[in-house]
Amino acid sequence: VIVTGGSGGIGRSIIANLVKKYKVYNLDKQTPAQVLDGETFLRVDLTSADNINSALYSIKKETLSGFVHCAGFGGPFVDISKVPEDLWDKIFAINIKAAYLLTKEILPEFKKRLYGRIIVIASSQSVVGAKNSVAYSASKHALIGFVKSLADEWGEYGITANAVSPGYVETPMGVQDTQVSNHRQIIMEKTPSKRTASPEEIARVVDFLISQESGYINGANFVVDGGITAI
Repeated sequence: VIVTGGSGGIGRSIIANLVKKYKVYNLDKQTPAQVLDGETFLRVDLTSADNINSALYSIKKETLSGFVHCAGFGGPFVDISKVPEDLWDKIFAINIKAAYLLTKEILPEFKKRLYGRIIVIASSQSVVGAKNSVAYSASKHALIGFVKSLADEWGEYGITANAVSPGYVETPMGVQDTQVSNHRQIIMEKTPSKRTASPEEIARVVDFLISQESGYINGANFVVDGGITAI
């Protein structure tokens, strides 16, 4: 299984679960604090097509059964008039273009086996918009269109594509008190469940979607947000 952004936050919990059953390649720019048994870390700049293709060259010799695109980047909380073009491009490069570059190379390998699981980590902002996060929200909406279209295009080959859309998760990216004053308090007020999610709660959904038992789930978006988008 290939996982992007597996060195911290949600990605770390995803890998910790997956290494119990699979050999896992972690593609990330950041080195994990500890490489786990069953994990191979590859330093990859996910904004670089050359970096991605170099990493895939050796991985594609393996028998692939799954791909989890967890890497994500949001940038600062500012209105769109303050988002420079290079920041917009970086957000889209990591959040959606990297998924495209990896998926288009992996899909032929899945097709040979008539089996494969693609999972993208989107966001509750793939369902609703968010002021001061226009680029991030737009890129996460794009991921939902991406998996729905993949489901339609590749489902006949035993390949599924789904999204998991977390709300606020107990990670540095999920709770950003340094960027937003009283961010945790705002989260609690907005979330019907009155708490953040643990990374493990998101990882458990991924664990099911990558399993054989999830084979009839295709093109779906699992929103795991404590009820934020329900109100």
